[in-house]
Amino acid sequence: MFKLHTLPGDANGQRLIASDAMTPESFDELAKMLNIPIVQARKIGFVAAQQSQKEQFVETLWNGKESQITAQIGDWVVTNLTPNLSVLRDKDGNANIYAIRADKFSSFYKRHEGANSFGDIYRAISQVDCLYLSGGFEIMAPWGEVQLADQGYLLRNGSDIYGNHKDTFDATYEKMVG
Repeated sequence: MFKLHTLPGDANGQRLIASDAMTPESFDELAKMLNIPIVQARKIGFVAAQQSQKEQFVETLWNGKESQITAQIGDWVVTNLTPNLSVLRDKDGNANIYAIRADKFSSFYKRHEGANSFGDIYRAISQVDCLYLSGGFEIMAPWGEVQLADQGYLLRNGSDIYGNHKDTFDATYEKMVG
């Protein structure tokens, strides 16, 4: 279940609120409600990743807290990189780090050459469907934690629906035309 909240002073800006993880069907329903097209995108940035050797808390920051997860042994701790392999950092200098469950990682990424202090370099192999939300979102991510952004994209990657801040999306994804 989700709802849209119109932002004060911005008739076009609607914030997505979802207290439960969204489904592929609710993603389609949202696109119809907003009367916006679903756009396909592919990741053009790379990631550095390493498997967690212990249970560890991972906080995703982008100009404030975006989300958090406790990575289990075997989960992947991932750092977003730009297309030229630089670490993607927010205005405060925080690296854009997140975690992906062990059973999902290989369907999203394939080994690339090289490594840095955050791990081996990987490139994305999947495409996502996306919806731009000018008012941002406050949603329950598939990993069971709240995800926040003041503006961004709702992404559908297989059956997983999650958010991505506009700045990180713009730096690491390319919308596909046609």
